[in-house]
Amino acid sequence: MAKKTKEKKPEKLKHEQPRRYASRRRHEQEMQRRLYIALGVVLGAVLLLVAAGVINEYVIKPNKPVATVNGEKIAQEAFRHRLRFEQDNLVAQINNYLQFGEQFADGGPNPFISSIQPLYQQLSNPSDFAYTVVDRMVEEAVVRQLAKEHNATVSEEDVQSEIEKQFGFDPEAPEADGGNAMTEEEFKQRYNDYVKNMEEKGSLTEVEFRELFATFLMRNKLEETVQLDFDDTDEAVKVRYILIKPEPEVPLVKREADALKKITDARKRIVDDGESFADVAKEVSEDPGSAPNGGDLGCFGKGQMVPEFEEAAFALEKGEVSQPIKTDFGYHLIQIYDAKPDEEQICARHILARVDRSPDKEAIEKADEEALQEANAIKARIEAGEDFATVAKEVSDDAQTAENGGELGWVFRGEMGDDFDELAFSLEPGQIGGPTKLADGYAILLVEEKDPNHPVKDDELKQRRKQAFNDWLDAQVAAADVNNNLTPEMIPPLPADLQRLVNELGITLQQQPQP
Repeated sequence: MAKKTKEKKPEKLKHEQPRRYASRRRHEQEMQRRLYIALGVVLGAVLLLVAAGVINEYVIKPNKPVATVNGEKIAQEAFRHRLRFEQDNLVAQINNYLQFGEQFADGGPNPFISSIQPLYQQLSNPSDFAYTVVDRMVEEAVVRQLAKEHNATVSEEDVQSEIEKQFGFDPEAPEADGGNAMTEEEFKQRYNDYVKNMEEKGSLTEVEFRELFATFLMRNKLEETVQLDFDDTDEAVKVRYILIKPEPEVPLVKREADALKKITDARKRIVDDGESFADVAKEVSEDPGSAPNGGDLGCFGKGQMVPEFEEAAFALEKGEVSQPIKTDFGYHLIQIYDAKPDEEQICARHILARVDRSPDKEAIEKADEEALQEANAIKARIEAGEDFATVAKEVSDDAQTAENGGELGWVFRGEMGDDFDELAFSLEPGQIGGPTKLADGYAILLVEEKDPNHPVKDDELKQRRKQAFNDWLDAQVAAADVNNNLTPEMIPPLPADLQRLVNELGITLQQQPQP
């Protein structure tokens, strides 16, 4: 069989195939290169976004001011310090009102409850109160800028002097042994303790604390130096008057007898009939503060009760019931249930039968009618020719003006009440008017002079200047370039110690007796 010979490929074909492979490889390499570039761009963008987020979260946001005032920045840290400082001030105000209320409540509702409630609301809502704090800081920034503009800046010595004043330290006061004057060492200790306490709580730093005083002084200096537009005169009348006060009769003898009988009967039930002092106190005592607790007054030392009560209480033995004790409040029974000799205190219960010293309606009406008749009779005497000043010295029930012939001097609208104004400003010089009824009696008036533009009194002038300054400052703040950047994220939550106080205050306010 013949041997097959191998067919040869054309020379051209042998060269074309490697070229096709090379071209394909170059194309694949180019595609890979473009893919890598694309992936690099995407990865770079992702990294850039991540970096931008990190920078925004940890660099830009913390350093973004809560506000700018004409380009001046209010930093977040300063805001947080000031917020805590103002929150502590709210706590101090609330505690003061609660303490004062205990002194005046007499077992009833705290008379300052209407003042406590808004302070409590501000304290318990930091997200709302924060905006109030920023507004204050904005106004203070404007004050500092205006102080530079109006040459109303203050020195470090001025600031130090004001701080010493607020802390009760007088460098000029003698530091006598046993005296009440604060020494320089005591002042420094109190000041340093106060600053340390603020900084430990995240409140103001010493620099911020002193700046607050400086701003306060700048504001006062601005008020004194800025030219303000306000009216320093007002309509006034120069007046003499005679006051006749109604004097209703009060049947005190009968009322005291009734109270004494009530307290005597209560003592008989306890001493003779064997009833419990606490049970009788709950039933008959007219002291709303102690009656619900069986008359329990707690423990007290000398000097804490009225003298008559104290003398009788400290003379009793434990368990003994006193005789009826008379004070300005009425009649008392006292029982000592414990004694603390080491502390010089006794613990007592009491029952009170009050003596009502107020007149009844009929007595008031009768006295009012008699006072009006007397006032008309006095006016008739003056109209008949008697001298007003002489009659005022003789009959007026206003002791302060009677000795000067009823002279009130210059009176402005609003000083003596609407009824007084209606009569006084309707009279011409030399005219007599009245009687007109005032809060404490009937008045007869003599107008001596009238002046439509009389200089106002010093206190009123100060008030008008202060109001004019406040209006001017409000306008300056409104005109300032202010950017308030405060966001909820910038407002810190209420610190744990303040949250506990808020919870405790909430319970205290809920337990307050309702009016």
